[in-house]
Amino acid sequence: MQGNFTLAIPPRTVPFRHIFSHCLILALVAGLVLQGCSAVRLGYGNADSLARWWMDQYLDLSPEQDALSRERLARLFAWHRKTQLPDYVALLRQGKAFAAGQPTASDALVLGDNIIRRVRVFAEQATPDVADLLATLTPAQIDRMAARFADKNADLAKDMRLADGDAAQNKARYKRLLERAEYWLGDFSNEQESNLRRMVETQDPGGQFWFDERLRRQRELLDLMRQVQGERPPRERIIALLRDYAARFDLPADPARLARAQAMRRASAELTVAILAMATPVQREHARQKFDDLIHDFTELSQAG
Repeated sequence: MQGNFTLAIPPRTVPFRHIFSHCLILALVAGLVLQGCSAVRLGYGNADSLARWWMDQYLDLSPEQDALSRERLARLFAWHRKTQLPDYVALLRQGKAFAAGQPTASDALVLGDNIIRRVRVFAEQATPDVADLLATLTPAQIDRMAARFADKNADLAKDMRLADGDAAQNKARYKRLLERAEYWLGDFSNEQESNLRRMVETQDPGGQFWFDERLRRQRELLDLMRQVQGERPPRERIIALLRDYAARFDLPADPARLARAQAMRRASAELTVAILAMATPVQREHARQKFDDLIHDFTELSQAG
């Protein structure tokens, strides 16, 4: 998971993405947490239906697979509403305090780690159900998913301007960061925009690196799916394979790439702190209200049903 909590809403990839795989299922919930009240109210109440829609788009589910997904997703989100949403409220309160204070980059990294920990809780809960679905997939469905991945990757590479050099990538990254910063803090002044642009230009663009990590995760997932389809291992073996996939999902195993990923995460945390440092009192109040609205929504959702 790239970035940090306060400003780095995952770019264009969070909502309903990779929903049937455990760490990927969690992206749905993480996206709702980070995108605001309307997404929470509209998205969370229909999360199981939206997840099934996503799965059908990528896999063309059979009637039997659709029935299995309907049952398991309803159960999963019922569990999540009851046990996890109250914890998300606590996490949002941490985010509110972070945005209101004078945090350090280490504070931002800790908050990011707290998000990832909750991602893993959700992922572990989903793993047995994901295993049961993987056991039913056909070669044609896996090929369909690979083709969908390729299409989405081409669109993302274009949006990130990966073929246009570092300057173009920085420009695209600046645009994304400004959009996220203004979501949380409200409109930026010309001076703030100029400062943000300079900050972005001094950092490693990182676009190609994170894009390559995305490709790695997709390759490993497709390999896992093909292994399950070809070998038809017992359920416990599939669960073990999924847990191993989750364990290496966040960061690369290669030491050199791991060091670069950690350095870029640190730089992202430093950027978040720098953006907060130039926020005005009015902008901080805007952020406070955003967090309060989310806390209210998640509290109500956790108590419903």
